[in-house]
Amino acid sequence: MILSLLHTSPAHIPVFDALREAGHPELALRHVVREDLLVRAGQAGPDSVADDVRALLVAAVRDGADAVLCTCSSIGAVA
Repeated sequence: MILSLLHTSPAHIPVFDALREAGHPELALRHVVREDLLVRAGQAGPDSVADDVRALLVAAVRDGADAVLCTCSSIGAVA
């Protein structure tokens, strides 16, 4: 299984890698980091990044992800 993770900070990568190793080492993770989404959402609200988030989710599935998890609570509502 491939899980794609959408992050707004690279700081989350080692956290999720460690969680995977501890509980599901067979799970393949794909990390997508888009710090600009958090900046824009902070300035103009989450709806301002909705189209970009949607495009990233669609691309992740198109590229083989079985599931996608948005790890940022600031943009999670539009994911």
